[in-house]
Amino acid sequence: MSKEIIFRGINVKNKSFELFLLLIFLSVITAFAFNYIFLSDELLSLSFEGILASDRINGMIELSHKWQWVGYVLIPVMILIRVGYTAACLYMGCFIAEIRVHFGKLFKIALLADFVFVVAGIMKLVFLIFFKDISTLDDLQFQPLSIMELFDRSAIEPCYIYPLSVINLFELLYWLVLTGLLSEVIEKPFIKSLKTVIFSYGSGLLLWVLVGMFLTLNLLQ
Repeated sequence: MSKEIIFRGINVKNKSFELFLLLIFLSVITAFAFNYIFLSDELLSLSFEGILASDRINGMIELSHKWQWVGYVLIPVMILIRVGYTAACLYMGCFIAEIRVHFGKLFKIALLADFVFVVAGIMKLVFLIFFKDISTLDDLQFQPLSIMELFDRSAIEPCYIYPLSVINLFELLYWLVLTGLLSEVIEKPFIKSLKTVIFSYGSGLLLWVLVGMFLTLNLLQ
């Protein structure tokens, strides 16, 4: 199937602000459903039972109720950082490859591709509701269709959990969507666009993962 058919319904000329608002709306709804269904007081109590005193657990539950809104406020910020970072990586890759393209178009591409992660969040929600028994917070770390789920999480060093979670089918789909949209914008063959994505976004993702591993190691010290 050609890329023209695959991406026929995707219009990179849509306004970035409209796409951004839709992305925020869907992400907030998904996060709200996740919190409403799973993050109960009982789950928090069971997760820390035997680790913390009951009064400290109750204090944590009260704080979670008080500051839960902060998580929703941070969603637009996190999306903006993620999309901006991807667009910047693509821009640098195109610049080095001597491909002239406006940053705004790359930002729209990154916005459109980011909907893959919304789908991933919805799929995770479905998996947790219908296929997983949730008894503690650790059970919520489940990453559907990722390499991480082939291993016993308790047997894996904490710094390797995030890299293994990143290797998943949704990330692969994200790369393909980025490539298809970039190919449409720069009017280059799919394979050549894929090489640009691998060089640019691939390098950025590797740096992102390494920073995550570094922070994990330092926080656990």
